[in-house]
Amino acid sequence: MDKQASTGFKDLVQRKLQFVVDELKKVVGNGAIELLKMNKGKIGRPYRYSETEIVNASAFKSLMRQGFRQTAVLIKGLAGSCASYSQLCRRLASAGIKWLINRTKRKGRYLAIDGTGISTHYRGDYRSGKYSIRQPFYKFHALEDAETGELVNYRLTSDRIGDNGKFLAIVREAARRGDTVYADGAYDAKDNFSFLEKRGIRSGIKIRQTASPTAPGCLPRKKAVMEQFSLLPHGHLERKHPLAEKGRMFFSETERMKYWQQRWKDKVGYGRRTSVERSYSTFKALFGGYASSRKWKSLRKEMLIKCLTYNKLLEIR
Repeated sequence: MDKQASTGFKDLVQRKLQFVVDELKKVVGNGAIELLKMNKGKIGRPYRYSETEIVNASAFKSLMRQGFRQTAVLIKGLAGSCASYSQLCRRLASAGIKWLINRTKRKGRYLAIDGTGISTHYRGDYRSGKYSIRQPFYKFHALEDAETGELVNYRLTSDRIGDNGKFLAIVREAARRGDTVYADGAYDAKDNFSFLEKRGIRSGIKIRQTASPTAPGCLPRKKAVMEQFSLLPHGHLERKHPLAEKGRMFFSETERMKYWQQRWKDKVGYGRRTSVERSYSTFKALFGGYASSRKWKSLRKEMLIKCLTYNKLLEIR
């Protein structure tokens, strides 16, 4: 079995490398029609490279974790021609690429949302620790299809925006009636439960153990608290401390709540939420946990290209 698994992994790596080579070939010679459209009516020097070729070169740069200068030299050596590194920088900043939200028509998707940090440097933490310098970073919020691993929607924000800051914006655009959204305790907020209930989206948000079902203002969250912790309705609410429940001994209220919340996790399939954490690990292994751009506009383009490239790589099975 180990030999078969090793062979399958090698074949997958070879297919992914072949995909990179095929995409690299598109950098040169495949943008003639697009160039004609771009240069039609253009005043000044015409474009030599199409926008698709520039984006493909940038995707190759992200995969190889190199600068624009090294990428231009490498592509020129492999493909015979490439835009200079300064052209790549300028053209990429003005490229009109857009993120297309995944609107798969499969009924009842399982979606998982979480956030991670993207560093603005890759020099290590030595200077930060020695001189007590806080290095800024960005927050990458992503909504993922837990079954296919594909990024459905995302947002890039500053480090001052918490995980819950972009939940409504991301889910509002991508999720629809019948889907299930899984999230950890950082997304335990009344607005989130109310929004999911109104849109007909099933909630897989984990409730904090300090939550109280008597908190006013959100009936959907009250129902979620009683469901996850197996509490009585409001009229008979007394947080009992039973010695036995269904043949199981509990020595504290915390132990009882953990037991019933684990039962709830097994029931709704909360373990699917870990898929987004695995995707973050794969994403950073491919492109690194940092961003090489400094300006906000260029940084957004860089992360957009990385997300598009990541989804493209997932098509290779």
